[in-house]
Amino acid sequence: MREDGRKFRVMAAKKQVRTDRTLHVVFPEESFRNMTASFDDDEKRGREGYAVAICGQKAGADKRSVTYMARSIDIPGKGDLISQSSVSVTPSGDFMESVLAAAARRQGIVLEIHTHPGSADPVFSSVDIDHGLDNGRFLRSCHTRFCMMVIGAEGFSVMEYNGESDSLQLPRAAAISLMGRQGLRQILPAAETLCDGPSPEAVDRQVRIWGARCQRRIEATIAGIVGLGGTGAALLQMLALIGVKKFVLCDPDDIEPSNLSRLPYACATDAGKKKTRAAAGYLRKTARDVEVETVNDRVQDAKEALRACDVLFGCVDNDGARLSMNEVALKYFIPYIDTGTEIFVENGKVRDMGGQVRIVVPSVTGCLECAGAIDRTEAAASLVSGEEHAVREAAGYVRGTADTPAPAVITLNTIIASMAAQEFVDMIACRDRENAPNYLLYDATRPQIERFLFERSPDCPMCGRDGILGAGDPKRHGRPGVKKIRSPG
Repeated sequence: MREDGRKFRVMAAKKQVRTDRTLHVVFPEESFRNMTASFDDDEKRGREGYAVAICGQKAGADKRSVTYMARSIDIPGKGDLISQSSVSVTPSGDFMESVLAAAARRQGIVLEIHTHPGSADPVFSSVDIDHGLDNGRFLRSCHTRFCMMVIGAEGFSVMEYNGESDSLQLPRAAAISLMGRQGLRQILPAAETLCDGPSPEAVDRQVRIWGARCQRRIEATIAGIVGLGGTGAALLQMLALIGVKKFVLCDPDDIEPSNLSRLPYACATDAGKKKTRAAAGYLRKTARDVEVETVNDRVQDAKEALRACDVLFGCVDNDGARLSMNEVALKYFIPYIDTGTEIFVENGKVRDMGGQVRIVVPSVTGCLECAGAIDRTEAAASLVSGEEHAVREAAGYVRGTADTPAPAVITLNTIIASMAAQEFVDMIACRDRENAPNYLLYDATRPQIERFLFERSPDCPMCGRDGILGAGDPKRHGRPGVKKIRSPG
């Protein structure tokens, strides 16, 4: 019970239903910090804080888990609230109409967030529940899903409105994570503290560098690798050796004899096998407890598998695949590390040789579109059907074909893969990456590495204000209308 006696906390009611679902809410770190700063200001004045997030969603494969990704957070300014006290807050109709219009335009889920002054680990009051039911019913009539959250410094409660049962559903477990330059990091409930105790001998030397906590995070990471030739092969080996246990591998190609000098996971007897099959076999020999999912298809047809990953590595040689990976990363808030190499030979001499690593952290850095890393014409050409691609290849429009293979060598591939793997480790280890470069350009002819920082453009069609950032799974029903919504108590 609150000390003022005017709000009663309840753990259950006839319109609350406990479920076996787990719920995960991901906020862009900067937006979350702005929201909590506003809440802290309200706390000092003894008032309830209030905000509304528009979210996309990612449903788990088992249908018992869901992730909400906050695409935007609207914090009411001066004049946007009709009333605000220690026990209630009421946004203006104009404010809510604007928010709901944005939700309609983006086909998003409405997540209403408020605080209870003086409570670090709040639960919903009876007033919250009544208003939540009203809001859920109204938004259901607009074909929009509704969730509500009450949050404090040490904990939070969250519920989803279920229109079929006309009830607010309490998940079995819930968590809040932030997407920042260090990748995805859980903040509530506080992640389990891991001691830097004894480590298995196989990883002892590296744990001495980055600690047991980082090692546990590495082992829990689901790494998606698209492209298993060149840098992808070297990267696969490195990730396995540092302890990654869960992989999604995507590559439609078979191993050719000319590939073997660049594939650490393959031997001569693997020629003719699918690259994914040979790579999975190598991983299972490296670690008995490894989990591998393979996709023998192009990346644009592997999005369902890739959306479950914690980090994506692009090791591809065409901009169509890069465009698809950029899309998956942005829609589902997945850090994406893109790699590439290129060698130009003239008259038997190397004219230019090098590669690059680009790091895309959704909501934090620019994407490949912002960086100018995608040639839309080339991307469109590489995304055509197999039959049309063959026609274009015969006409000489496709570089690096079976008749004119692009030069490649394992030494360059390994250098670029090492740079990508180190970026991953630095991210997992939560090292200070606030202003770290996210574009590394390696020139092998000098040799030297140049570092650049590419930032988000608000007008980017992919990660800008009207882009696909956090959009998640496609919505399955019509767009909502815009009407007035009631506030929480």
